[in-house]
Amino acid sequence: MTQDFQIFISTVIAIFLEASPFLMLGSLLSAIFEIYVPADFLARVLPKGRIPGTLLGLSAGMLLPTCECGVVAVVRRLLRKGVPAHAALTYMLAAPVINPLVLASTYLAFRGDMGMVLTRVALVAVCASAIGLMLSGVDPVLLLREGKLLKGLAGGGSRGPGDVQGGASAPVFLEMAPASACGCGCDSAGGSRLTRVFMHTASEFLEMGKYLLLGACAVGLFNVLPPYDFLYLLMDSTHLAIAGMMVLAILLSVCSEADAFVAASFTSFPRVSQLSFVVIGPMVDLKLILMYGAVFHRRVALLLVVAPTLLTYLLCNALATVMK
Repeated sequence: MTQDFQIFISTVIAIFLEASPFLMLGSLLSAIFEIYVPADFLARVLPKGRIPGTLLGLSAGMLLPTCECGVVAVVRRLLRKGVPAHAALTYMLAAPVINPLVLASTYLAFRGDMGMVLTRVALVAVCASAIGLMLSGVDPVLLLREGKLLKGLAGGGSRGPGDVQGGASAPVFLEMAPASACGCGCDSAGGSRLTRVFMHTASEFLEMGKYLLLGACAVGLFNVLPPYDFLYLLMDSTHLAIAGMMVLAILLSVCSEADAFVAASFTSFPRVSQLSFVVIGPMVDLKLILMYGAVFHRRVALLLVVAPTLLTYLLCNALATVMK
């Protein structure tokens, strides 16, 4: 076995083992939402306004912390339950950073630098809120890849994800599915509630796990031929250093609980470029790109990749200009 192949295998295994517990937790939370939360409950109790809903999405990670590896599965279920897009998508992008564990790890990685912690939170909050509000008028179900099918089965028409609803829509679920079928179409409605939770969890984990594995393989290939040399050519330019560290964060796909330690290890780079690493990574990386493509409509998935990347680059460059 060659050394490169050993590096590839060890990287894939390490990433999968590191991320799979969080994916399992996300799948479990998703299953609990599906089985125990009535279809219209969340839509009834959540704030109706865009700003209150967005603020709730930003803060929900403090009470319901979820790694980026598991949050996509949770948000898919929330959208199927009729949770407004601005609340659900803001939560998806913000929760992997704005939660107690990640805040503590960032504080430790940067040796007690509260400025770094607060700036990371602020930039992620701006990006998450902006993207959530961008899609706030869209029917939540139509953001999903299977949205038109779900909407059609529920008798709600076939608008695309770019079409804005004139008013609040009822939560969409498979009302026309067979009695033995589950509301999300996974055919696991039989048995007790607890049995159904486990069946949902397993189904969600296996479905999302294949994209996690593909992402881990992509990172493994990157680690075999790491272009670290080109990064050191960028150190003299803040703008290029920010871009280089963002690209590295996307390619390395480090979990948000550990990415601050990786960023802090690049001590020769400008602080703001280290910040760009920990801001973009939890919102866009190789495994998330694959998960977005599997879960969301292609235009929404493209927006979830492009918009955070552009916003992070612009915000970090603006911050670098202010700090000069």
